[in-house]
Amino acid sequence: MGPSRELSMLEGAANQGGANQGDFRRSPDPAMTQDSRAYLARRHGPALAALCADELRERHPRIAAAAASGDFETLKAEAHALRGVAANFGLGVLAEQLLAVESAARRQDPTGLTGALRLLPAEVAQALVALGQGDS
Repeated sequence: MGPSRELSMLEGAANQGGANQGDFRRSPDPAMTQDSRAYLARRHGPALAALCADELRERHPRIAAAAASGDFETLKAEAHALRGVAANFGLGVLAEQLLAVESAARRQDPTGLTGALRLLPAEVAQALVALGQGDS
């Protein structure tokens, strides 16, 4: 499957009830619990869930590397891109965390960035579980 086909699939998912339909900061879906492994894979389909998981696996290390090197521009861009993916898949808590990272990077605020990055690995891990792509 080519990149343009993958992008079309993601855009289609976003237009069918993703977080673009409202504020991604709303409360998590009550059906989304620790016991509902792969909830988002069932909701969006395994192919789209896998694409989202791939984005998480690729961009999270880039965010960590940019933070470690003090590259605020890359950090801001990567956090913004991943926030969009998270929001489109209803991963509201992760999207909020990425917004905090993006905002701290925009302000070039190392202290705020440290706090925002602290919870990111756990949120990414939980998102992967919800997508049926991680360990519960």
